[in-house]
Parts: sequence; structure tokens; C-alpha cells
Amino acid sequence: MSKIAILGAGAIGGIAGVYMALHGVEVLFIDKNIDHVRAIRENGIKVDGCRGDFGVGPQLAVTPDELNETLGMVFIACKSQHTEEAVHSIYKWLTDESVIVSLQNGMNEPKIAAIVGQNRTMGALPDYGGAYIEPGHLEYVHEGPVYVGELNNEITDRAKEAGRLLEFNTKSYVYSNIMGRIWAKQVYSSQVIVNSLTDPAEGRVLNTERGQRVAGACVREALEVADAEGIEIPKEGDFFEPDVYRVKTKEDTQRMLNKMNQAVSILQANKTVEAAGKHKFVKKGSGISWDICFRKRKSETSHLTGALIEDAHRLGVKVPLNEKLVSIIYEIEDGKRELGWHNVEELEDLIKKLGVELP
Repeated sequence: MSKIAILGAGAIGGIAGVYMALHGVEVLFIDKNIDHVRAIRENGIKVDGCRGDFGVGPQLAVTPDELNETLGMVFIACKSQHTEEAVHSIYKWLTDESVIVSLQNGMNEPKIAAIVGQNRTMGALPDYGGAYIEPGHLEYVHEGPVYVGELNNEITDRAKEAGRLLEFNTKSYVYSNIMGRIWAKQVYSSQVIVNSLTDPAEGRVLNTERGQRVAGACVREALEVADAEGIEIPKEGDFFEPDVYRVKTKEDTQRMLNKMNQAVSILQANKTVEAAGKHKFVKKGSGISWDICFRKRKSETSHLTGALIEDAHRLGVKVPLNEKLVSIIYEIEDGKRELGWHNVEELEDLIKKLGVELP
């Protein structure tokens, strides 16, 4: 296969590409951020964070307009809302043997397949986290595995190769049910968005039982959409086990709270790094919170829980909690609402009104 490329060399894609380069793989970094591309070409990529300081020297890097060679396996890692634009920007450099691997959050595979064909589309889901700090500088925020697989559920040689390349960075699982895994994160996104309703300086929502109960109710509702679609969501995962959120009894609620606390401890392991004086993290919280609070741009909410709501409408499933949650985020992004615990309170009031409190 010809050239391995990273399309969107920010946190997720950039870190994956750095590890490939460190293991002797020739990688082409493609990004529309001209300053970032120039920094990669001239100085390479520096990474700091939970794994310490490391990086690579000058690398092959271009903007889409500068691309002038055919591509083989392309790991696309841009924000969901930029997926179609990014794919179109490299389309003419794809061959019949090329494949685009969606190393993203959200349901992007159908959008990619609509442009390049399902036979040239593969799914992958990163559970590690990072941040773009400045041109040529990325931050590794938290650990997590990556899942990869074909859309037709076959375990192919190219899926294994994608897994091999991604495993240079972190534990990689080649999956026969990659869309089920992607749906799992789509549902789990409701919890992530709830955790983005306040400013990080006020304390994270999921650090409290109150916030966990709100998030749990939103996720339980979101699961009804996946069930209606007939999706088999994998039952295991570091951050999300669907059956834990199918709460019916007080014992179920406590089990869910325990699982949430476990996930929070994994995501906040960087506090240990900071306490040891090894690194002071710039990014705190989820990518959605990072976009809203620090990068001052639209988050992926519309392509995560927003897209799930569209599926709910198509399937005739009522999702009032998630509709309210997304509307709050949209108002925050549009400058019509402030971050704060009052947002959580509005969801609490709706949960009570609907009579869907957790036991």
C-alpha cells in the first residue's frame, strides 16, 4: 500500500502519527492549519502530558492544496463537523486501493462512505485524549485504547494493518462490530456533554453524585435510541458499559455511580502527574469543554448527541432530556447562555417533571 497519511494532525491524529514515525513509518501529515504544517515541516512535533515529553523531528507535512501524490491508508482525525470538507480536499489523490480510516468521535463513517464508497471506508474509535496547544505542539491528556474495524464486520488484512499502526501509540482492538462500538460512544456522549455544562473552574459535574444522576438519566434515555435501531452495543469498555446505565433499582443506581467514579478516576489520572510536578496540563476536561471554554469555537455536540436526536426522531423515540441538553449547549456556543450549575438544575427539573429520576 502506498503512502500512510494523517488527515487532521491535531491531538488525536497528530499523536497517532508521531508514534508511527517513532517506529519507522513514513507518515504524511495533512492539515489545513498552515502554521501547524510549517512547524511540522521545519521542527517536527513536540508532545507532552501524561507520558512525559517526547516527539519527532521534521516530518513530511502539507496542506490539502499542496498535496501532489496518491494516498494509501488515510487516518482522518479532524472534528466531525469538518469531515466531508476534509475528505473532498484529498479525494482526487485516492486510488481504488486507498482506504480512509475514521479516527474520530461521532457517526462519520456513513458520511465518508457516501463520498468514497464503503469499500474505501473503515471505522476506528479513539478512547485516548489529547489537545492541540500551538503549531507543532500537542498534549497527551489521558490514556485509553483504540478500536478499529471494517464496516462489513469482516476481519481483513487491512483492518489488522490499521490496528498494527495504531498500536504503536496505545492498545488496539480490531473489531468485527466497529459500528456497535461507535454507537456506544455516541450514547456515552450524553454523559460527556453533561460534564461540559459548567466552567472547569467551578468543578466538574461528574465529580458529584448529583451530576452523575443527571448524566445517567440522559444516557439511559439515549440507549433507547440504540435499542430501537437494533444496535448491539459492546458490553465492555473502560469508560462505558451500556447495561450499567439500564437502571431500574437503587442497587442498579449505585452500580452505575461506582462505574462513573471509576471512569472519572481514569480520566483524571493527570492529577497524579501534576502532583508529582511532571507536567501542568493545559487541557482540562473533554474535547467539548475544551472547544467551548478555551478554543471558543463550535463543539462536536451537533454531530454527537445532536445526530443521535435526529436518529431518535426518525425512529419515533422520544428523547426530551437529550433535546434539552443539546439546546443548552447550543445556547452556550451562541453566547446566549452562561456556563454554570444552573444548567444542571434545569435538567434536574426536567427529569423530575418527566418522572424519570434514577432510584
